[in-house]
Amino acid sequence: MKASVIGGINLDVTGFSASPLIVRDSNPGQIRFSPGGVGRNIAEQLARAGIETTLFTAISSDSQGDMLYHACLAGNINVSHALRSPVPTSCYLSIHDADGDMALAVNDMQLIDEITPEYLRGVLAEIEKGDVCVIDANLSPESLLFIAENVTRPLAADPVSTVKIAKLRPILHRLAAFKPNLIEAKFLTGETDEKSAAKKLIDMGVKRVVISMGDQGAFYMDASGSGFVRPEEVFSCQTNGAGDAMCAGVCAGCAMDESAEMCAKRGMAFSKRLLEERTLSIRR
Repeated sequence: MKASVIGGINLDVTGFSASPLIVRDSNPGQIRFSPGGVGRNIAEQLARAGIETTLFTAISSDSQGDMLYHACLAGNINVSHALRSPVPTSCYLSIHDADGDMALAVNDMQLIDEITPEYLRGVLAEIEKGDVCVIDANLSPESLLFIAENVTRPLAADPVSTVKIAKLRPILHRLAAFKPNLIEAKFLTGETDEKSAAKKLIDMGVKRVVISMGDQGAFYMDASGSGFVRPEEVFSCQTNGAGDAMCAGVCAGCAMDESAEMCAKRGMAFSKRLLEERTLSIRR
């Protein structure tokens, strides 16, 4: 099985406060640097599941970009078709409270604007080799439209945030799978609950909808039915990236043409694996 992922890669700078955050003050804690980006995160989880994964992205030619490039290679992510650019590395800075919840974030993602229709046209034949093509809404509207009109493989999408989800509206009819969280789904559809939001997305042309709902699990819907997949365990660790892992599981199911229910179950399994590993790392 092969997956083509088109999306962003960036350096994550994550601060964890040791005590409840005090605004406008210096908070003792820990700061970590790690590879990130929605597209890269999804590609990492797909590669870890044994899926041959190619990431189509823009990577800076600066020292941080070199680090991210080699981190992809170490994670068995094919970046041989990535565009190397002089634009500085994209960075995602987040601050987390003592309970692990994100309190604030700032992103500098100008590098992703290098993923243009011209670049995509040059690698289109390689993108088409995937059993599924995964996109994230960090891409420009022009690039998203190019993908929808030219890629023939099943498309799966992660909306990233409520700020960016609207860019997917013109291409919803092309999506074989869509994994928003509940806030994003309600924002895009104007509905007030997960069932109504999923139904609206199906009516707009999405084939499989999986709505992540935090510790409530996931709600799924397709032409064959709908329902909930509840988590086997609720984790207390920091959950950043769990949504990307769930999206990767959904995309893996889409690549195998599975039902929305099976996609949701795979998504929950991918997310659980990530959180289990994170919890084990904290205990060590």
